[in-house]
Amino acid sequence: MRTLKLGLILLLLINLTGCWSKVELDELIFIYGLYIDSGKEPGTVEVTISAPLPNRLMSGQQSGSGSGDGKTYTTVSKTAATLPEAISSIQKDLTRQLNLAHIKVVVIGKEYAKQGISELLEWFKRDPGFPLGTFIMASPGSAKEITHLTPIFEQQPSQVLMEFAAERFMFDTTVKDCLLAEANGMGFVMNYLSFGMKSETTEQGKPEYWAGIQGAMLFQDGKMEGTLKVKKSKALSWAGGHLRFPHYSITWDDGKSTATAIFISSKSSKAVTMFKNRPVFKVQLKGRMSIIFMKDTKNRTLDKVEHLIVTKLQNIVTEDVAKAIQKTQEAGTDVLQLGMLMEWNYPKKWEKLREQWNDYYAHDADIQVTADFQIDDFGTEK
Repeated sequence: MRTLKLGLILLLLINLTGCWSKVELDELIFIYGLYIDSGKEPGTVEVTISAPLPNRLMSGQQSGSGSGDGKTYTTVSKTAATLPEAISSIQKDLTRQLNLAHIKVVVIGKEYAKQGISELLEWFKRDPGFPLGTFIMASPGSAKEITHLTPIFEQQPSQVLMEFAAERFMFDTTVKDCLLAEANGMGFVMNYLSFGMKSETTEQGKPEYWAGIQGAMLFQDGKMEGTLKVKKSKALSWAGGHLRFPHYSITWDDGKSTATAIFISSKSSKAVTMFKNRPVFKVQLKGRMSIIFMKDTKNRTLDKVEHLIVTKLQNIVTEDVAKAIQKTQEAGTDVLQLGMLMEWNYPKKWEKLREQWNDYYAHDADIQVTADFQIDDFGTEK
């Protein structure tokens, strides 16, 4: 009994000991944005971090401009032979310890994407402190330039970019998505940003830099294989189950009649069947929409207008998705990961196609697209 009491006391004393590995919050730098570019010297990489400045953050402040007190964030860049070396080089010049646990977004420069991002993905995979749910996207030029955007409605550029993905304006690709696709030999896609100066809007008398989404960037085997413009990117995003609240405008009667629809619900599904010993892939889109604007010059009945609008939208969206998928085939990037669908449903057939899948997808894959839409309402009046 005495031994049991001593053991219990010892256990309680152990729980009272401090955490030997703790680091105080005021000793950390939380990286929110990571920007990766090719270095000026061949075989090097430039890494830029974006981090908040706690001493400049104020509770009532909404903009990243700092209301005259300076920016609420800072950036630091270093170039090295490898990504970990660049991060280490940044660390040695800072008074606080870098922390990746709260990173929001990774942006890769176009030149770096062309060379291949396999090294970056390998680092993501091996670093236990890197959150795999981090959004990843591509820059039209240098990723470092994106840090100059003016975060009007947010406090930092990384928050602006994060909202692009989180709100699913197009793609919401994460680091995890890229790693899974690469591990299975599939392609992946991410938002392709636009960036430039917006002269009509100024901050403290100076033109602002704005970022947006101009399309999508396609990858296969960790290397950029092409880009898509907005229209095809939006269609591909819907087919992949990423797009939220798509909207379309259509015309008829030689352009005299028109309607605009916003989809309050949009879904997609993929399936594969065997026909004459060949796989046939089917991509089906479903959606429920609200007509937010309509002008019918011939005053048709509601049933006729509804049928006309639904038919036209199904044809338009189906065509857009089919053209977007065709572009991925031309680039040889199975970004919808139909190969994984094939492996799951027909493993024996997949074993025969596995080694030549990229070529088969590019030249022989039979992909059919269908749409099934319905109108929920016409607004408050016809």
